[in-house]
Amino acid sequence: MNSRMLAAYGRGFQLRADSPAALERLCAAAPFGWQVSPDTAADVCYSLARPPAAAEAAYELSCDSELIARAPDLGAILAAFNRHAELLTATLARGYLFVHAGVVGWRGRAIVIPGRSFSGKTTLVKALVEAGATYYSDEFAIFDQAGLAHPYPLPLSLRDSAGQPIGKLAAASLGRPVGAEPLPAGLVLVTRYQAGARWRPRPLPAAQALLALMDNTVAAQRDPGHSMPILRQVATGAACLQTKRGESAGAARALLKRLSA
Repeated sequence: MNSRMLAAYGRGFQLRADSPAALERLCAAAPFGWQVSPDTAADVCYSLARPPAAAEAAYELSCDSELIARAPDLGAILAAFNRHAELLTATLARGYLFVHAGVVGWRGRAIVIPGRSFSGKTTLVKALVEAGATYYSDEFAIFDQAGLAHPYPLPLSLRDSAGQPIGKLAAASLGRPVGAEPLPAGLVLVTRYQAGARWRPRPLPAAQALLALMDNTVAAQRDPGHSMPILRQVATGAACLQTKRGESAGAARALLKRLSA
């Protein structure tokens, strides 16, 4: 087996494949933030192999000893690897905390919008970037132990009005910079799209903002002793607002105007 060591967010990942070409493709499909790190110890091992010829499967992908994908198409295997590895990274991260949230930068502070898929966070993040904010993420807010938000600038995942995926949009195509440096949280915005709703933000107690962040934290229950101090720093160090919202462009303009006052 050919192998390579990578590291990300305090964890080591060994990638193994039965050919150099397959290993290169596996490495290229690794999640954002994974970097080659030969001296890192492995916490997790992914193995890609072509088993003896079979009508239903030409490739198999395992994580440690568990088979996680089998398919005749290598592209499908690599997509499965990326999804699995991203979630595993978020779950096992050491020294960092992954929260499902959209994040943009505004005047040296991060606007954090906690929420899972279908909450409308991607459309609001896109509108905020188009209104002048700096793109950080539409998938995860990644906080370090000091409560700083790090960039996770994957392409925005766009959906149609029925919630079906319609493609990816590179942030650079919006004509705005992409975040590069960690930022302190300036605002935690708890919001959800509702057709026809008016933008009426009201202050949210820090304790409720912390609960909203915790509800969207990938590893909150696995290690609350790690997650709670970080979330508490974020919630108590930032302004916290709550509102329903309608059309995203108007909400984005109103929010940035409020923060600029």
